[in-house]
Amino acid sequence: MANYNFLHQAEVYLSANKDLASGLTVSATYAPHFEIGSTATGFQSSSDPAIEERSKQVLMTGEVVLPSSFSDTQCLFEHGGTGQGTWIGVTLDSGVANFHFRSGNGDTGIENQVQGTTRIYKKIPISQIPEFDGKMHTVAWEFDPPNNIAKFWIDNRLIISETISNYSMWSGGDDGAWLKGYDSIAGFGGGSGGDPYRTVWSGASGSDLRVYTKQALTNTNTPLRIDVEPGIRFSQTFTDRAYRQRTLHTLNKLHEASNVVKANTANFSLTMPALEENDLLEMVNLLVDYDSSGFNLRNYDLYIKFPNETYLLKKCVSTNGTFMIEKLENLKLEIQGQASKLSKDVYLPPVQVARSATRTFQKLDYVSVQVGDTNPPPTLSNVFNISIELQNSIGWLPYGTVNEAINATNASTSSYPSNYTLNKRTLSGSISQYITDENDSNAQDWKTGVNIIIKVGRDASTGFQFNLSNCTFTNRAAATETLITQSYDWRMNDNPADLGTKITFNAQ
Repeated sequence: MANYNFLHQAEVYLSANKDLASGLTVSATYAPHFEIGSTATGFQSSSDPAIEERSKQVLMTGEVVLPSSFSDTQCLFEHGGTGQGTWIGVTLDSGVANFHFRSGNGDTGIENQVQGTTRIYKKIPISQIPEFDGKMHTVAWEFDPPNNIAKFWIDNRLIISETISNYSMWSGGDDGAWLKGYDSIAGFGGGSGGDPYRTVWSGASGSDLRVYTKQALTNTNTPLRIDVEPGIRFSQTFTDRAYRQRTLHTLNKLHEASNVVKANTANFSLTMPALEENDLLEMVNLLVDYDSSGFNLRNYDLYIKFPNETYLLKKCVSTNGTFMIEKLENLKLEIQGQASKLSKDVYLPPVQVARSATRTFQKLDYVSVQVGDTNPPPTLSNVFNISIELQNSIGWLPYGTVNEAINATNASTSSYPSNYTLNKRTLSGSISQYITDENDSNAQDWKTGVNIIIKVGRDASTGFQFNLSNCTFTNRAAATETLITQSYDWRMNDNPADLGTKITFNAQ
């Protein structure tokens, strides 16, 4: 009997795509296949704590092609041996290619090929890691013996995060290399020779290995579970460029042939409740804030986990955010967005950011609206409706090459959009109020250079707050069956360097 996935069963996890090496200083670089000895910078060990590095925190990163298939075992990185050591690569188990991450105690023997108190050991089928697609990617790993943790990322997406109780060293000193194995191999036998665990990585290198020693990471991109309403939606389509098959010699070939090479951008939408526990803050920041360039949006990954499988929306960007402010309803934020790639049956790291023990919804108990060309502007009375929307106009750059078209044999090897630009932003909304003899001065009028301040939430200091300047509004009066109303349809004309200072969400 088939097991169905239902939307109400979905768990959604958010992972920000922040640069792991942001703020760090490169300690050393090593070329592919270069034999890295035990005295190299980043690989030293001494009784002097100033240069002891193999028991300290270190980040290593580089660019390399991740093949979509493997016919043999291959080494991505290794260092150390039977005492203490690390091996990262792909192994084949009964014909199944597995990404293999091993660090710590390097003793050989079948009994040690499991995770233990002194050894990190993790294997994941590459079929569950969509970045193994035959294209160039940035790989990174962190060894952190002081905190007993080791991690691995691809394109800043966390793949592995493992913790043991006694992770003393990530290497004992035997030589190693980036994209090749040397000397004895941790966990797989000692000596030298034709050991398969030394096999050169088949994917082309894109850079030297960059090593950052004894520096704490600011970003880890650990997935955070977020609360969503049941109506989450996501999809991605492919472009089928049909071509004629009929010729003078084959007049009966009336059906066109398909040529599927490229994927369109994936689309998604979700609605999040505003919680007092601050779970919504990161999504608000991703909608509003620029990345380090100061003119483009940050991107993120979304996991949608069902009982039977997990989907991944990779490199998401928020194109539309609607702040839902409704009477007798809790505050919500509706997000619509686009993503580079939708993959299914993806491995989700088991370690997520700790959630709050409680879930308290942000009630709409307080509403304050100020509109005018003074500072501060006057407060509007008798307001009965507020709508606010931020639109981010995203343009995905042209993608697809001749080589990608030739190599596109299935969905995983198709051309997917990868880079985007933020072309335009529109922050606008509407404010409706009942007209009385005290508030009709703006009816059927328009103004520029207006200040708008809106606060909605549990009280004056919580919930959504908008402090906007240089706005334009047009005011329209309308008659209902019993009353006259007016609506301020407004938009912001200002260009703040940080929109996050104009739009804020305060949980408590």
